Amino acid sequence: MRKFYYALILTTILIQFKATGQSLQIGGEIRTRGEVRDGFKEPLPEDLDAAFVNNLRTRLKVGYSKDNIKARITLQDTRTYGSTAPGKTGNGVGILEAWGEYAFTGNLSFVLGRQQLEYDDKRLFSASNWSNTGNAHDALLLKYTPGDFTIHLGGAWNNGSDVNFETAYDQTYKSLIYTWLSRRFGAVDISAIFVNEGFQKGDTPEEVKHRHHRNTIGGNIALDDKNIPLYLYATLYHQFGHDRVGKDLSANLFAFRAEYTFQPTILALAGVDYLSGTAYDETDGKNHTFNKLYGTNHTFNGSMEYWGTPPTQGLVDIYAGITVKPFKKFQVNGTYHQFSTVKKLAETGKKGLGSEVDITLDYNLSPHLAFQGGWSGYFTTDGTKEVDGLTGIDTHFPQWAYLMITFKF
Repeated sequence: MRKFYYALILTTILIQFKATGQSLQIGGEIRTRGEVRDGFKEPLPEDLDAAFVNNLRTRLKVGYSKDNIKARITLQDTRTYGSTAPGKTGNGVGILEAWGEYAFTGNLSFVLGRQQLEYDDKRLFSASNWSNTGNAHDALLLKYTPGDFTIHLGGAWNNGSDVNFETAYDQTYKSLIYTWLSRRFGAVDISAIFVNEGFQKGDTPEEVKHRHHRNTIGGNIALDDKNIPLYLYATLYHQFGHDRVGKDLSANLFAFRAEYTFQPTILALAGVDYLSGTAYDETDGKNHTFNKLYGTNHTFNGSMEYWGTPPTQGLVDIYAGITVKPFKKFQVNGTYHQFSTVKKLAETGKKGLGSEVDITLDYNLSPHLAFQGGWSGYFTTDGTKEVDGLTGIDTHFPQWAYLMITFKF
């Protein structure tokens, strides 16, 4: 009987929201992923066994909108199967999102709170949905959209706790200011971004007053014409200023991707990623290694995430793949990557980092239930082991497989 009363009260509240022109949306996601890790992220020494790991991510979303305001709160719990004993519930629930948006006019709004930031192809800012935890920023964001032109201006200032005087903060950036601009010209999308991050110079009272600044500037251009089967995407970024430890910074990222749809069921792709690096015998005193900021690691440079953090010597990833959709709800993708560094490695004097094969299968049974599975294998070289600190150590053939089930409501 008590459950009936609770359901009746909730139904009455929802009816009242709709009757007054308000909208309350409640939804969520339960996602589990089982993985066999036999050399995931780095080669596995022969004397160690492969790991079989299951993770669970649970999200509950509550959204609200009325007239010129919007708000969302997303609660999240992540856990590894077995980390919480059967007789316990654990205490891993946290807030992934908690933001409110107020629209001053039809094209000018202001968002404050913890929010997920995603731009362009998600190289610099991403919600990182593949990750069990995801990414979110405690930020203020101003949005302005006059016609086909979009401008975002965001900023943040971080502290480790509710302090009464300036203290050291090293979790991520101390300060953040960024601007993103986007405009569509017919079949062409063009965007530009500038990001300024501040990092404290040290942890002494005097050092925390001053900051190093890392700047990233660049843009993207895409050809996306629904009337032709070709899709092109190019990215160019330059980093300057100082890195987190105050070293002079000058680094670049260039990427190009092409996709061609032969027919509705077959798509081929090819591309290259170039991330500049620092030579082991660099003499100019600068850091030339590009930092990917807060983008996604899993989408780029191989599913096994060997180069989620690029080597100090930089990274070149030349890849090609094909996607086949034998029927509407099912598709198979296969991609081959060839990796190398930009600068020579110190021990081998070579640049080769090996290659990787990724195979992914997707089956969307319904809007509420989806299955995804995959297998990846990595073909190492001496350079692979050198970067991972495994020179002279016998390792397994690196491979990784997974099955992920996502239930949404």
